[in-house]
Amino acid sequence: MEVLIATSVAAFVTVGLLSFYFTTYKIGFVNQERNRINADMRGLTGQLIHDGRQSNYFVIYRSTKAQDHDEPSDRVLDGGSGDLLLFVYTTDSGTPLEPDRVDRIIGYFRTGNEDPDDPLSPVRRFDKSFSPASSKPIEELVPGAADLALADEVVELSRGLADGRLFFNFWGRSVMVNGQIFHGNEAKRVTETYNFTVSPRG
Repeated sequence: MEVLIATSVAAFVTVGLLSFYFTTYKIGFVNQERNRINADMRGLTGQLIHDGRQSNYFVIYRSTKAQDHDEPSDRVLDGGSGDLLLFVYTTDSGTPLEPDRVDRIIGYFRTGNEDPDDPLSPVRRFDKSFSPASSKPIEELVPGAADLALADEVVELSRGLADGRLFFNFWGRSVMVNGQIFHGNEAKRVTETYNFTVSPRG
């Protein structure tokens, strides 16, 4: 009888300790992932401020697919959203009849989010300069798929909240970034909503 009682007490103690351990581990895991999300938010905000406010204008396209950014008509207008954002830097052409030349574009984009059951994907960034400055349409200056695949990752996983897309054209003057940032694993995702607005200098 004493052995049974001792075994029962030991079992209860073990269960309590395991429960405490897993609860503590879960809290620690969530806090760690939230810290990583906050770091992503700070980094993304800093880059957007630096890149966006120094640019002359922005262009948004629905996606990085070639058919979604190969014509000027593919540009997302006021009230629309997309997953490819370009900040465009120009140089005065010196001729009133000739448009300003493009000397740099910085892009932010999401790819691999076509599956509605798994809309999470990284946010990546590329920076492309042109010397001499180019007079080609913006659509011809967007890097190809191979170059985009090598772009730097700035957010591990994200989901767009502007009709399922990340970037929203606000009055044609500002870009609203509206999405969720995720960290964790498939067993436990930790997320925070991210909203930020940036306007080029014009």
